[in-house]
Amino acid sequence: MGHRHSRVESSQVSRSRPGASFESISRSDSANKAEPSTPSVKVKFPFRCEDRSKIPDELLEGPFDDFQIAEDVYATFYLLARNATPEMYSISPFRNPDVRIAWLYLLFIAGSQIFVIAAITVLYPPTVQQDSAFVNCQNLTAVSALHARGFLAAATTEACEATAEPAFEADVRGQTVMISQVNHATEFYHLVLASGNYVVLMLRLVCCSWVFSQVYLQEFSSVRALLRYHDFSRWFLPLKGEVVRNSWAICVPIVQYIVLMCVTTVSFLVICAFDEPFDIVMNSLAFTFIAEVGSFFNEPLVSRMAATSVQGLPADYDEIKYLYPEYRLSNAIREDGTYTDLGWYICDDEEKAGLLSDYRVRHNEAVYPQPHSRTAKMLEILIFVVPPVCVFVGALHSHCREGCNLASFVSLGNSEL
Repeated sequence: MGHRHSRVESSQVSRSRPGASFESISRSDSANKAEPSTPSVKVKFPFRCEDRSKIPDELLEGPFDDFQIAEDVYATFYLLARNATPEMYSISPFRNPDVRIAWLYLLFIAGSQIFVIAAITVLYPPTVQQDSAFVNCQNLTAVSALHARGFLAAATTEACEATAEPAFEADVRGQTVMISQVNHATEFYHLVLASGNYVVLMLRLVCCSWVFSQVYLQEFSSVRALLRYHDFSRWFLPLKGEVVRNSWAICVPIVQYIVLMCVTTVSFLVICAFDEPFDIVMNSLAFTFIAEVGSFFNEPLVSRMAATSVQGLPADYDEIKYLYPEYRLSNAIREDGTYTDLGWYICDDEEKAGLLSDYRVRHNEAVYPQPHSRTAKMLEILIFVVPPVCVFVGALHSHCREGCNLASFVSLGNSEL
């Protein structure tokens, strides 16, 4: 949001990004200059200004609090999408080649996280237990027993021969019979909390706590911060004379939250299914990495967009970058040392709402509506409730499945007797 232009302050100044120089110099020419000297500050105000009438009163109502959104791929793409305006640039990858890399990063991070979760839950679910049995496929009684235990898809000789592998020949009542081996793998979602002693149960609890702490304290905090930023921008933009656009950008933190919910839920189920301590610990670390992978790829994306200038600007604009990720005094002070009253960036010592960088905001939440605070609270409740409930349901399913299979097997044995 902070990279876009502010309204002109007088007929003598040119249009530029907030806090940029109002002289007709390119950013590349002034990048190596020293930071501007501190301007004379009106001591009667706890904020800097050249013309008090140009600063809306709503921006001055304190007390003020700083918050920072996480520097991950989701947040960076959100900023680029939120800041796009018809006067500056388009977020469409078809119309603006500069933002294609941002779309690529977002699709790769979100897509890879979803693909990994789908691969280990639907395509290739991890096997927790591997059982084997020997059977004569011509013996329908034995075949039916294995079918009842889940070894065979159907209680037929054909199904047995298609699944089993020849193991050895045996002499049964004077006849040579081929004995085959049937293997049966039990996926993790069939064995949730189905085995394990007290030590294993405690280890599962510890590892689930690791994963949840990472997801809740870091990744979910990023989602919550983006929702706060969204509400702030909807209030801040009109005060700076801008029209609120691209409200669809709220979908970015929602997608991030859905991914986090899937990662957390699947991790709980997998951790609670394995009973080997090493497998439990390694799975918890793997899911922790999956949850935070978006932050690892953010630095090259931010560096690229912070070094890329917006193309096709009118001639009276200075050079403008897509992002200004770090706090700089020159974002709010002109080269001549005077303050940009209508700029979006503020200085670190000011008691005023505004941007300290594209990722850092100073504001007073009490002075503007926050419709997404309820959304954040609801999402917070869900992330506390859904994973444990899924574990509980999975445990019920696992114990019921074991009980049902045992009952079927006993019933079959009694009928044969």
